[in-house]
Amino acid sequence: MRIEWIMQGKLVGALFAILGLMLWADAAPAAMPAGTVVAVSGSCTARGHALKPGDAVQVSDTINVPAGGKLKLRMADGSVISVAPGSSMTVESYNFGGGAGRDVKLWLTQGLLRAVVAPVGGPSTFEVSTAVGAASVRSASVEWFFKAEPGSAQVGVLDGHVDLTSAATGHSVSIPGHWGTRLETGRDPVPPRNWTEAEFEAVTDSTQ
Repeated sequence: MRIEWIMQGKLVGALFAILGLMLWADAAPAAMPAGTVVAVSGSCTARGHALKPGDAVQVSDTINVPAGGKLKLRMADGSVISVAPGSSMTVESYNFGGGAGRDVKLWLTQGLLRAVVAPVGGPSTFEVSTAVGAASVRSASVEWFFKAEPGSAQVGVLDGHVDLTSAATGHSVSIPGHWGTRLETGRDPVPPRNWTEAEFEAVTDSTQ
């Protein structure tokens, strides 16, 4: 009889432990999403599921926008990212702590994105990488484009400053507003130059 009581006691204790864990899991706050879909056209996907307005985008999600599709995201820090047709982007990290600053890392496998980066308090890192190099935001608020193609990348800045760094050489250039440049595999970035309105329109139209 004593053994049965001991076994019953252990069983009841285990059940209470499991119940406690379930209640704790329900009470634990859900992870804040990196961003939310605000506009979508075409069969845009993340985690293999079709996206619709209001859907959350999480860290580690790879977002695929097919030819003919478009996607616009409002991120946790208030920034807006527009992803053009034929693009694939991964949210590697998106940490935002209000006045404590932010740490953002995106990976653009192919295609074109437009980012309107919102100003935040505290230290800020906002970086987009491709196979050939990385672009990082220098100013408090920036509107810019990053295009990834096989063996090359292209950056255009409408407002603010962005640094473009070669993955092969480590050399960087700073790109001011209304300027742009490109980078090819194994080389330094091309010195920036003033872009024409037609050059900006070509990327603007793809991300409206």
